Amino acid sequence: MIGITPYLAQHRVLVAKANGKHSPEWQSCKVLGVTIVDEEPKYVIEIYHGGTSSLTTTDEVKRLERGNPL
Repeated sequence: MIGITPYLAQHRVLVAKANGKHSPEWQSCKVLGVTIVDEEPKYVIEIYHGGTSSLTTTDEVKRLERGNPL
């Protein structure tokens, strides 16, 4: 992993709706770095759920605002 100055962003997830269908939704995350997975670059992000956090990778993030490092 190549570490960077962490910043707040959003990542896309599929959320199940009451009708049984899924729809994409943007959720908050913290971008921590960049890595290579299967020869493709990925963002390393920290996500939060139920009072805990975990690390994962994603293809795409949306920075919340320019210059918002933590």
